[in-house]
Amino acid sequence: MQPVPARMLLADATLLDPEAAAPARGSLLVEGGRIAARLAADARGPEDAERIALGGALLGPGLVDVHHHGDLVLRPAAEARASLEAASAALLAHGVTAFLPTTLAWPAPELAARVEAMAAAVAGGAWPGAVPLGLHLEGPWIRHEAAGAQPEAGIRPYDADEATVLFNAAAGLVRLVTLAPELPRSDALLAALARRGIAAAIGHTLASPEELGHAVDAGARHATHLFNAMGPLHQRGPGVAASLLADDRLSCDVIADGAHVHPDWLRVAARVKGERLVLITDRIDPPPGAVDGGWPGGARVTSDGVAWRLPDGRLAGSHVALHDAIRRCVSERVMTQLAAVRAASVMPARLLGVEAAHGTLRPGARADLVRWRADGEPAAVWVEGRLVYAAE
Repeated sequence: MQPVPARMLLADATLLDPEAAAPARGSLLVEGGRIAARLAADARGPEDAERIALGGALLGPGLVDVHHHGDLVLRPAAEARASLEAASAALLAHGVTAFLPTTLAWPAPELAARVEAMAAAVAGGAWPGAVPLGLHLEGPWIRHEAAGAQPEAGIRPYDADEATVLFNAAAGLVRLVTLAPELPRSDALLAALARRGIAAAIGHTLASPEELGHAVDAGARHATHLFNAMGPLHQRGPGVAASLLADDRLSCDVIADGAHVHPDWLRVAARVKGERLVLITDRIDPPPGAVDGGWPGGARVTSDGVAWRLPDGRLAGSHVALHDAIRRCVSERVMTQLAAVRAASVMPARLLGVEAAHGTLRPGARADLVRWRADGEPAAVWVEGRLVYAAE
């Protein structure tokens, strides 16, 4: 791993600033692992700065994936640290510099043990690449009938005592919770999340428009994998997805892998939600043996190279990498490249309240940066100003 230069000038780049209206030529001055200033493309910069001439190459912020399972959900709790270290290193090739390790709906004792192990691993620091920002609890407070591939034995209504044990085990590191707002005591759950400063996302739900509106009034601000695990749409009744699209208070995330959502619906979501759309992966990387009965609940899964499926055809997660989701959105005319980068960087960071440090080119932010090749592949990745990945 290369040392962090005291000062570095990434000179003459085409900046994919997710908070700008369009890409523009410029240079970034990095000091002490942070973005110190944005300068003109032809700026000389400080004499003592290490100068890296980019010749107009695309340069943007590191990507942020708020829904990443990896192999964590398919390995024992004791292997949480090893799993997260492997994900931290592997995600660099995807342009990802921050992520949320994401759970499943395990039974209460197992979930608490896994959350405690994951939180201890996250708090350990010293990552080889992408930084885990905390935990995303996908369940257990979700709807049985909209479980998707979630293990149904672990799905249950909210219980305040159990939740207290769970949040204490997480040591303040739960950042996002996906829940079904129609379940009993969901108001109490939303209130508990608000008190703890945890973002609440609607997902795995068949809630009515009234129940969805009530949840948003109570503090829900996001929706998990729009269109998936939330029932069909109908012209005389909006269904969950249409209600979520129609509420301007909500951001929504989507899995743009070519299997989870049809490109036409991706285009609809992008046009309706605009800057409130977030790209996620819902990526699962099973260790050997997991596909043959080793899935949570003992399920057998198959892969078509794009997504994982249960024997009945239900989707069980994706293979997609976040940079491939960006590339697909561009090639299928869902979004411009800048808009897709925005949906995979500053918007997920904003959901978690960390946009001052992650997913941005603002001065003062971490110098987590990606130089992009013309074909949409990451060419180089810096984390806090340190070059941690180079494709060639």
